[in-house]
Formats: sequence, structure tokens, C-alpha cells
Amino acid sequence: MRVKTFRAPTLAEALAEVKAELGRDAVILQTRRLRQGGILGMLATEVFEVTAATDPNQAPPKKAAPPPREPAAAEDKMSDAKLLAVHLELASMRKTFESAMASLQQNANQSRSDQSDANRNPALQEWLRQNDIEPFAAETLLARIPTNGTVDLDKYYPLLREQVYPFFQNAEGIVLRPGYCKVVALIGPTGVGKTTTVAKLAANFALREKYRVALITADTYRIAAVEQLRTYADLIGIPIEVVYTPPELRQALARHQDKQLVLIDTAGRSPANQPQMAELNALLAVDPGIEKQLVLSATTKFTECMHAVRRFQESNPQKYLFTKIDEACNLGTVFSLLVQAPKPLSYITTGQNVPDDIEPANPERLTSLMLRGIK
Repeated sequence: MRVKTFRAPTLAEALAEVKAELGRDAVILQTRRLRQGGILGMLATEVFEVTAATDPNQAPPKKAAPPPREPAAAEDKMSDAKLLAVHLELASMRKTFESAMASLQQNANQSRSDQSDANRNPALQEWLRQNDIEPFAAETLLARIPTNGTVDLDKYYPLLREQVYPFFQNAEGIVLRPGYCKVVALIGPTGVGKTTTVAKLAANFALREKYRVALITADTYRIAAVEQLRTYADLIGIPIEVVYTPPELRQALARHQDKQLVLIDTAGRSPANQPQMAELNALLAVDPGIEKQLVLSATTKFTECMHAVRRFQESNPQKYLFTKIDEACNLGTVFSLLVQAPKPLSYITTGQNVPDDIEPANPERLTSLMLRGIK
């Protein structure tokens, strides 16, 4: 017996491949619906897998000698033969379709059974609700966690920790190289704390790490924003420049090529304001080497946070920086975003104090914050 597996985007295409290669006498052994490709479950494509078999040693039916042809009778017999062939073909297709649908139904029932096991676990469901974890992220988190209906959530702590940790593991702060001027721009919606975060980064790199640092601000829309950052620059003892246009930014960057780190504070942009977004993108386009970090607040609802991510994607941010971790009741927004739109985490902020209250994103600490209250 010859057994072969076929994969195609649709069940009909897979069955067509079976028929084309193995013939109409092929027997369908199994059908499955799979997801393949993607990253961490995202952007995966759905395919249908059909396993079929046929006997290559099966002797073909012997052809009977054709009877003497009579003009009218021969045409009638040929028509009857074609009609019979159509009926046989339809019967074969119906049998194959019924077998495939039965297999798909069985897989769907199993999936619903697995999900119902999780739904019957009140402790896990309540924890997901309290942490504001959106449905897709919750499904991803529970996919590899066996459930047994226990109400003791602390029994799940090791399993949850094992599943949560990898999503926080991709973390990298600002990396400086000898003899190279690193340029980092903080972008993001209004009110997330970009200016204070720029000051914290500048103070840490200049005062604690002893690097040569310069500040550039393009936030000329908010009242007193320039003076606020200028005050921080004077206290730290580093230069600051104000730019209004892309050519001015290009010139400012050229003047500070001797620095090891140049931090750019941009004006807060509404993700729904396309002219503002276009202005921001034009400003940052002066140097393709600028590292863009998207600053988001951990207190923002996931749907609003995801909307900002989609709109700021035009600016091609390489990393996330989350502020107001201390004000957030949980890390549901942070975790859900890393599941839906993964990027490296750079830093988190935990207050308003400069230069304190900022730290590199640490997987162990974030995982512990995520699971706080369980044990």
C-alpha cells in the first residue's frame, strides 16, 4: 500500500491533489487543519493536511471487447456510460468529503474540550481577568498549561512562570560602541512621559556611566517642554539643542558627532493625526541610523496601546520602552502587546525621580511583577 500526505491552503485543493496523484480509488486515512509558520503564533497560515493511501499492485479492470457498433444504440450506450461515470465520481467525492468533515469535527470537538477544561478552572480565569490579559494572549498563555479544575492558583505558579518568562526574555537597552555615535529617538503618544524619560537616560549615561551625551529636542509644541529639558541638561552638564525642521536636525547631529550618545526628544503625537505622523517621519528620516524606541504607558488599555503601535509602525520603531510601571495595577497590557506585536523591551520607568526610577527591562523582574499575588 502506498501512503502519502498532501497539504494545501484549502481542503478542496488537497483532495484534488490526492485524486490527481493517487487516483479516484485512493482511500482517505486522515484529515487535519494545521497552522504553520509565523512567530510565536502570530502571522501563521492555515493549511489542510490529507493523508491518503492506494494499492499500487491493484490490477486495473479488464476492458471488455467493444460490441459491434450500431449507429443509434452505440451513441445511447456511450451517453449512459458517461452518466454512470459522473455518478460514480460524485459518490466518491461525497464519501471523501464526509470522511474529511468527520475528521475536522473530531478535531474541533477536541479543541473545544481542551478549551472547556481551561474555562472550568475558575482560578486561572479569574487571574486572567484581573490582569486584563486580552483573549488571544490568554489563549496563547494557557495553550501549554494542563488544567485539572483545581482552585489553588499557587499550584500553577511554576507553569505560568515557565510560559510568561519567554515573552519578557527579548530585552536590550541602549548599547554603545567605542568610536561610534549612537543616536536614539523616543517617540510615542502624548502624555506617556517621553521628556522625563529622556532626562533619566541622559543623567544615567552622563553622570553614572561617564559617557559624552548630548540632548536634542523637537518637542516645540508643548508649553515649557523645551525649558524643562534645558533645566535637566544644565543640571547634568550636557549640551542641548532645539530643532524645528529636518535640516536643523541633520545639522545638529553633525555638530555632535564627537558624542557617544545623542538622545532626541520628540513631540507627543496623536496616532489618529496623520499630518503629525507624517511630520515625525520626515524628521526622523534625516538619518536612517537613528534608533527609534516607542514609549508607551503601562496604564494604557490594550486596545489603545495596540492602536498606537499600528500607527507608529510607519516610523519603524525597533524597541518598546514602558513607563508608569509603578502606577499600573498589572502588566496585562505589556504582556498582551508582546504576544500580539513582539519587539525587544529596552527600559521601564517606575516613578518621576531623575535620574532614578528607570531600569533596564529585566525578564526575571517583569515575570515576577506579572505573577505577583499568586504566591
